[in-house]
Amino acid sequence: MAEHRTTPAYFWSEQDRDYVVAACRSHWPQEVDEVLKRADLACENTFIFTHRWDMERCDTPVTFPGRIDWTYRHNGDFEWTVMLNRARYMAELGQAYWLTGDEKYAAGFVRLMKGWLEQNPLTEEEVHASRERYYNVKDTWRKLDSGIRIVNWIKGYHCVRSSPAWGRDEERLFWEALRLHGMYLHIAYVPHDRQSNWGFLETNGLFQIGLLFPDLAEAQTWLRAAIERLSAMVRLQVFEDGMHNEQSPMYHHEVLQCLFECVWLAEKNGVAYPDELKRTLHNMYTASLALMKPNGHQPMASDSDDTDIRDILCQGAVLFSRGDLKSQAYPVLDYQGIWYFGREGVEAYERLPAEPPAFVSVHLEQAGYVAMRSEWSPDAHYLLFDAGHMALTGKAHGHDDLLHIELSAYGREFLVDAGRYTYMENDERKYFKEAFQHNVVTVDGLPMSAYIDSWLWGRTALPVDRYCRIHEAYAYAQAGHDGYLSLSQPVQVLRRILYVPPDCWIVVDTFRSEGAHGYAQHFHFAEDVPLQIDRETNTARTAFSEGANLTLIQLGQGEWTMQPCWISRHYNQKRAAKKLVYRQAAHGFHAFVTVLTTHLGREEAGLFVRELEVRDTRDRLLDAKQVTALEIRREGRSAVALFSHQGPDSYQFAGTHMSGEVILIRRDAGQGGQAYVVKV
Repeated sequence: MAEHRTTPAYFWSEQDRDYVVAACRSHWPQEVDEVLKRADLACENTFIFTHRWDMERCDTPVTFPGRIDWTYRHNGDFEWTVMLNRARYMAELGQAYWLTGDEKYAAGFVRLMKGWLEQNPLTEEEVHASRERYYNVKDTWRKLDSGIRIVNWIKGYHCVRSSPAWGRDEERLFWEALRLHGMYLHIAYVPHDRQSNWGFLETNGLFQIGLLFPDLAEAQTWLRAAIERLSAMVRLQVFEDGMHNEQSPMYHHEVLQCLFECVWLAEKNGVAYPDELKRTLHNMYTASLALMKPNGHQPMASDSDDTDIRDILCQGAVLFSRGDLKSQAYPVLDYQGIWYFGREGVEAYERLPAEPPAFVSVHLEQAGYVAMRSEWSPDAHYLLFDAGHMALTGKAHGHDDLLHIELSAYGREFLVDAGRYTYMENDERKYFKEAFQHNVVTVDGLPMSAYIDSWLWGRTALPVDRYCRIHEAYAYAQAGHDGYLSLSQPVQVLRRILYVPPDCWIVVDTFRSEGAHGYAQHFHFAEDVPLQIDRETNTARTAFSEGANLTLIQLGQGEWTMQPCWISRHYNQKRAAKKLVYRQAAHGFHAFVTVLTTHLGREEAGLFVRELEVRDTRDRLLDAKQVTALEIRREGRSAVALFSHQGPDSYQFAGTHMSGEVILIRRDAGQGGQAYVVKV
């Protein structure tokens, strides 16, 4: 065992070992098995990337019989190369060593560290040259991958350094690796990184080197630079509503996790840092909570995978003593949280009372997301509406998904995002990014935005007319976009959604044009969802024999079609599914009025939907181009909704006279009725 130099407090120490191992094996045996499996494979030069937070997953084992080719591209995908060089397996080799005491894991760590350093030298000249090529100096030394890699090496190091296999030579090599990564991450940072999730991934590495290894000559310089960069980045990259400005749930959580590690290490070591870092992190956890689906997963929007985020909520609950986060997280502290917080954190989590969040439905105003939900159980009704910009800057992870919706209820997913599948430059990348694979409206079979390649868009649709109102009796949101204003006969698009809790949504899509166009609504369903179309009633529905179902009722005269589609829940994975498309051609103003209702059982008894007459103050009958009103009746309750297409006005309908642009009247059996002006 090597002699150690000055080492500040890390997440875990040798004193925590017995408790951490026992707690992980007791509470998370499956996760322990997965870590050991991947560590065993790494000891044999075999690599898979199946951790829930592996950004580009691949469950196909790839083996190098001899010398590892660190530039190898599995199936031609460069993302496999960067996953190999991010080296999560090094952190897991360290954990496996503690979990088992088996020296093969320490030996594997040493061998892989030496092999990587030997085969991937980096000169100071190359480091300085990296600023000219802000992206990366070479494939194995991309900046964000280097930040991730050194953090994983540090995690493994704090376990294997107690092994007899770790001697002075190994310690010297490791410190040289720290010096090399620190120098690179410090010099290569450019203004573009300040506005990108890359900046956080790089800076987390620089921060940990500077804080944890103060005997390095430039440690204090690096630590100060890292803190300054974090301060600049939280101001530039994170909205006041807590959402990362790339508006991708996955990259939001990658940034959140980097900021968490920096804040928690600073707290443990009494290192001063700006209050805005902690405040921003607090807001980011709230945004995660707001977007989280009832099953505990993040939406698959904007290059995101179907990842369970309850581990992240666990860690936030401990750091901030937040019972609202615990209420939606795991009953016990998550596997990685045990490593981060040890016995004290586990016990603090046990003592922390779970409290329901202060909000139910919520509007992330700057990000443009609206989550409409009935309550906070796994059976909650939930609709997500995306009315945000493709991205504030750099639209690489953006999809053509303005006005997209997702819906789940009673523990079952119905409408979903199709996912991302790949980052390679091919037809599948285009397929998953374009508008047609999102639950949006399209005009004349055209996308809203101009796809150029995997990472670049040309003209992008921008949101307009955004408005949201959250009330205990309803939630309402609307947005349009300019994606079809460039047509020879321009079309102005607006989507309005009125949620009538707990189980009904009214979606009104309007198209304003002087010309003739073909309009379409797209609805992508989760895998294995059976679908039926009833052309006589212009209705589509799911057809589960048991549990929850979703019914979609159209008030127009269009046509439903059913089509095959793909759903990609994780990188490199896709499964066949089905989508519904509702089409109608029209000249001039046109509206789709769609009622979505969820219910238990094959068919909902007593559901009745009808359009209502509407008159103005002079008792003149108004037409469908001026206003839409409908009544939805279910056993024991009813809702009347009015949507004006000509701005706010005064209307007579359903036995009442009210003024506004969007109006709701709710009547529940035995409780009378209540009228609401949703939008004046």
